[in-house]
Amino acid sequence: MVIKSIIGDQNPYTNEKIKKREPTDLQRTQQGTTRSSGEIADRVVLSSEARLRGAALQSANEAPDVRRKKVDELKRQVQDGTYKPDLKKAAANLIRDDLDFLA
Repeated sequence: MVIKSIIGDQNPYTNEKIKKREPTDLQRTQQGTTRSSGEIADRVVLSSEARLRGAALQSANEAPDVRRKKVDELKRQVQDGTYKPDLKKAAANLIRDDLDFLA
């Protein structure tokens, strides 16, 4: 029986010691990144999806508040108790969204 793992092939029926693997190029590069005090610096590598989400969030935060007036008016109506939503329109939108989801 041969067990394959991160550190290579291992045969449980032999008494050989596990040999230490040589560091990869990436590990050597990371080990070479040091701070001025001699400590190894931490590094963060983001995936392309994380970078895309970050860019989308930044764009959303920088976007002008075009609908701010409408949102403020609706908040005022809800607080005053005068907000009367169109229930048929809301139900139709929910059904439309469900049908779009199923399609």
